[in-house]
Amino acid sequence: MSAENLLVEIGTEELPPKSLRKLAEAFAANLTAELESLELNHQGVSWYASPRRLGLQVTASK
Repeated sequence: MSAENLLVEIGTEELPPKSLRKLAEAFAANLTAELESLELNHQGVSWYASPRRLGLQVTASK
């Protein structure tokens, strides 16, 4: 079976720029915890943030 990466993106109303890092890190931590609780192997989760988007890239295990 081949491994694929996953991109999760949430479109939002305007988020405060000072809160972007905290929101993105919390989003990443929650997704990572959920992946681990489901025993889904992955190499890591990277986050991306802009005032109108929060995104996570889950890198698949090889």
